[in-house]
Amino acid sequence: MPASRIYSWTGTFDALEPEDRTVAARLVAAGGAIDATAEDIAVRLGNARLVALLRNQGTDRVIAVGSLKNPIPGYRAGRFELAGVPILGFEAAPELGYVAVAEDMRRKGHSERIVGLILDAVAEPAYATTDDDYMKRTLVKAGFAAVGGEWPGGRGMLSLWTYAPAASLPETRPRTSPD
Repeated sequence: MPASRIYSWTGTFDALEPEDRTVAARLVAAGGAIDATAEDIAVRLGNARLVALLRNQGTDRVIAVGSLKNPIPGYRAGRFELAGVPILGFEAAPELGYVAVAEDMRRKGHSERIVGLILDAVAEPAYATTDDDYMKRTLVKAGFAAVGGEWPGGRGMLSLWTYAPAASLPETRPRTSPD
């Protein structure tokens, strides 16, 4: 399907029509990355800072979803601890997550587009966790870096990925040596 037939939307979960909220939550549930019902996922998406959708222009069907989550500090710190890396610089970082693409629309670059839409709204460091090899490649393309070690998750070995946009990095000045 040509990219021109796909259009995007970003905003808060509550700004979506009820039917779109249901479809988005079901897409995430069908993706299987988290063990929760669509109803539970809808609550979680409602707490997200940002939700991004891709739609088929001809049918208006939601084909992909992703979010920028506001994890509680203990959860965030736990991910870094499990990976065995310091959280320094990521103490308040949002988490990229719930990226899911309809089964018949996978392997067409839609997850890359969803991640890009979300990162367009990020001016501070962010992180993600995944056990999915395709998502790992998507994260690399988006500028994330794998850090630390892996740990067991529900479906496989999870890994921690960090993202630090240039605008969020402290200014560095070259060191000068005394004359």
